[in-house]
Amino acid sequence: MNRIIKSLKYSTLMAMILLLNACSLDINTDPNNPSTVNSGQLLTNAQLDIVNSLGAGPPGLANPAGVFVHQLTQRSNNDQYAITGQDFSGTQAWSNMYRAIQNLNILIEQANSSQSFAYVGVAQIMKAMTFSYMVDVWGDVPFTEASTSAKIQFPKFDKGQDIYPQLFTMIDEGIANLAKTSALVPRTDDLMYAGNLVRWRQFAKTLKLKLYNQIRLTQNVSTQVNALISEGDLMTSAGGFSLNYGTTSAPDNRNPIFREDYNITTSGRDNYISPYFHEILLGTSILNPVLNGIRDPRIPYYYFNQLSAARPNAQNPVEYRNGNFVSIYFSSQGPNQGFDQSSSITIVGLYYCGGRYDDGNGVTAAGVSGASARGDGPQRILPYHSYLFTRAELAQTGVGTGNAKQLFTDAMNAAFAEVNAAAAKGGAPSITAATIKEYVDAVLVKYDAADDNGKLELIMTEKWIANFGFGLESYNDIRRTGFPKIFDPNNDGIAFTNVNRGYPQSYPYPVPGELQLNPNAPQQRVIATAKVFWQK
Repeated sequence: MNRIIKSLKYSTLMAMILLLNACSLDINTDPNNPSTVNSGQLLTNAQLDIVNSLGAGPPGLANPAGVFVHQLTQRSNNDQYAITGQDFSGTQAWSNMYRAIQNLNILIEQANSSQSFAYVGVAQIMKAMTFSYMVDVWGDVPFTEASTSAKIQFPKFDKGQDIYPQLFTMIDEGIANLAKTSALVPRTDDLMYAGNLVRWRQFAKTLKLKLYNQIRLTQNVSTQVNALISEGDLMTSAGGFSLNYGTTSAPDNRNPIFREDYNITTSGRDNYISPYFHEILLGTSILNPVLNGIRDPRIPYYYFNQLSAARPNAQNPVEYRNGNFVSIYFSSQGPNQGFDQSSSITIVGLYYCGGRYDDGNGVTAAGVSGASARGDGPQRILPYHSYLFTRAELAQTGVGTGNAKQLFTDAMNAAFAEVNAAAAKGGAPSITAATIKEYVDAVLVKYDAADDNGKLELIMTEKWIANFGFGLESYNDIRRTGFPKIFDPNNDGIAFTNVNRGYPQSYPYPVPGELQLNPNAPQQRVIATAKVFWQK
């Protein structure tokens, strides 16, 4: 209940222009809520809905995914892989994304009518990205009858494998519309690129590349991949796709994770850093030794220890402690799992939520104030480094051209550059070039010594680490490639951790909601076995 109350507070961030029926695709025609709104308002609200529905905050699909990829642990249904379709993140994300899609449908119609083709193109690209993630998570979803503003109360569900080809067409149409002379062009109403149509075009092509990589195990996409690579019109280091948050609390426009875990009124903080993730970053993991012997210099940027030499005493008995690092295990039934650790646990830090850099001088999260109380960490959906890791994967697997080792190197360096950008923004020291080189070189030694499968494992593991904060991307990667190796509580040597559910191959459909109200909805998914179409 505490999570729901906090999440409802979060929803006040979004001043929704259209009040659309969350359980169907019918437009609310209440005369007090006009059905025609200017293009900028439609775009802004759709972007907010989409990114926050994908992201790591309570209404986002990456909230459970961060647990499923074993970067975070929580005391929630996400623990034990126990999502049922009644969980807040899944139900809220479903309704919010379809609300956003309806806004984009209306935007496309209005912008076509006014010959504001730049808005049309941006809306089409946003729609394609949104539907791609919905297919990735749920498999079969309403698409054909959701791609129109017509009043269809009970939309049919389309097969995921039938939707994906149409997304490539939608992206191409969006790119074509960006190139047309447009009566109006997005500016500050575009929260992603502020109307920079070059970056939108490059993102659109990079999105296509990502989606081709997503399906590479089920069909031959080498021709399409290499055509995109040869064009050379893909994302640059300045073109990452992310939503920036602010630092104000009234109204509260800060990163949702910051609001959850740094809120002075929060009685129990939601996100624990997984001990499994922590030990891999330390280079000391027994369960996954892929990076053993290499300590990751991003640790003090990724999470913040509330304990320190000055504050050595933990609140209540702890389940896992490694120095000042305090956490709980995934799927634990241990005697110390349930104690309140709100003033002791290690929490998400400067990167990715705009929290505190760990300088070793721990304070309680509730005591963070002044210059350190920021919360402006962006939600990164497709950062530049993620694109480069995709290129490295494509090259390593022989699907795309390029030197896999060089692309892998570039990807790791780009990931460190993103952390250093966050450090500069948050007033923290940068990771030195020498430290970065030492880390990258050590990883490359392992890469050179590995076979092809081992090389792919290193690429995907480093991508997993770099995408800390957007577990949805790692969730897709793990189900596609099997890498990185995930935490297995049944084989970790710890007596009080075990799980009796299979790994979620997809998310359940929202209940109550779509399954109860839409007679065209399929039966509920058995998430341990219901794979999406691109999984082998």
